[in-house]
Amino acid sequence: MIKQGSVEVGKEVDASVDAKLRQGAKAHHTATHLLQSALKSVVGSETSQAGSLVAFDHLRFDFNFHRPLSEEELTTIEALINQWIGNAAHVETKVMALQDAKNAGAIAMFGEKYGEQVRVVEVPGISLELCGGTHVSNTAEIRGFKIISEQGIASGIRRIEAVAGDAFVDYVCARDNYMRRLCLSLKVKAEDVNSRVETILEELRATRNVASSLRSKIAVLKAASLASRATTVEPQNVRIVVENMGDVDADGLKSAAEYLIDTLKDPAAVILGSSPGDGKVSLVAAFSPAIVEMGLQAGKFVSGIAKLCGGGGGGKPNFAQAGGRKPENLPDALEKARAEIVARVSGSS
Repeated sequence: MIKQGSVEVGKEVDASVDAKLRQGAKAHHTATHLLQSALKSVVGSETSQAGSLVAFDHLRFDFNFHRPLSEEELTTIEALINQWIGNAAHVETKVMALQDAKNAGAIAMFGEKYGEQVRVVEVPGISLELCGGTHVSNTAEIRGFKIISEQGIASGIRRIEAVAGDAFVDYVCARDNYMRRLCLSLKVKAEDVNSRVETILEELRATRNVASSLRSKIAVLKAASLASRATTVEPQNVRIVVENMGDVDADGLKSAAEYLIDTLKDPAAVILGSSPGDGKVSLVAAFSPAIVEMGLQAGKFVSGIAKLCGGGGGGKPNFAQAGGRKPENLPDALEKARAEIVARVSGSS
């Protein structure tokens, strides 16, 4: 990209290398070689490179392997690479005949074509690879190595992303700042963060359980008032309740339906809906044994109603739940449910 002026054929230009960016490339490139050696050492020599990216601020290494690496394996790989970095090993580069390089055990990238003379990069006793890229002259220049992620990208192909050099220092400092702020918020030392978070999560789970129980009790209280408004449909005196219960959550809706089906006695049919928030719809259908004997199934019934709300669901013949993503359609869906259940139990359809 030309930022100023113009370039024409025949003009002379001065080229310069950004030393900081070049050093970042060197650190990540040599770290990639160390990573491949560490992988072979920790998970097995059968693993091999399947692709890589060397950037100024990170590296990406793809390799053949049949499963995710464990946390213990990743920790061991990191520790081994940082040990090699700390050993300040001299990095040697030399040009030799391809066959001589192969005889020496140099690793070549599968699928690459090489000439009769090749460049070999060696970290004595650690790594020996055919490579034409730029590298540090001593592993100590890498400063440090940290794995950011490990994941599968295709069948039998894993990917490791990591940082080295200045990017490693930046990464560690940023994480340390996050930890400092977390320690201040939790009012604990760094070594006590895990136990404090576990305690908070346990307290949160207990609070949520209490809140869920209270919501269910409130839903049952609301349902109690609905029982008196049940519609009786002839000729079999079927008691029917179809109602919108506002923002009651799915668990509360379930409790309310169970209460109503027990209160109304057989034969009875209950269809309840709610909009618990965040664009969600909850639905439940509860049928007494006599309703099921008429050929109605709660699972199929509520699934059909849920489709009107952009969702679906199902369950047993006597009890089923469903959800949706269009709360604005809930009133119409419940009206349809009312019309259908009345028509079915009255024998008019």
